[in-house]
Amino acid sequence: MDGSIRVTILRRVASNDPLPAVPERRPDLVTWMFGLDRPTLTDRPQRWGVVPTFRFWNRLDTAKYQLLPVAAGLALALVFLELTMSLAVAVLGALAPVLLGPIAIALGLLPLGLFERWLRREIATRRALPPASDPPT
Repeated sequence: MDGSIRVTILRRVASNDPLPAVPERRPDLVTWMFGLDRPTLTDRPQRWGVVPTFRFWNRLDTAKYQLLPVAAGLALALVFLELTMSLAVAVLGALAPVLLGPIAIALGLLPLGLFERWLRREIATRRALPPASDPPT
């Protein structure tokens, strides 16, 4: 079996036959940049509407866009801790980090979750649109 495949490939290369042209429709810039044309981005729903789905962000086409939301979330969490930690330590003592830690983590993940929600909405609206017909040439 391997020999026949090899012979077929060698015949194709030796004959200089051009490969059959496959018409390819290129997506627009936003669709390509965010990978909105890939169906696997939304195969799992986003929990509670704002919790980031890490399967969504662990892809190469979306991972490079998470820096800004993660930085915003980190800044939000640090501002929250700066404003509340001194009062919470005075009132709650050693329980302050235990109570404020999960709140800071939730605030840190909020911008990433909201950005993912916006991207999912964009994917849904672009899939609902009829395909654009190519202009006549």
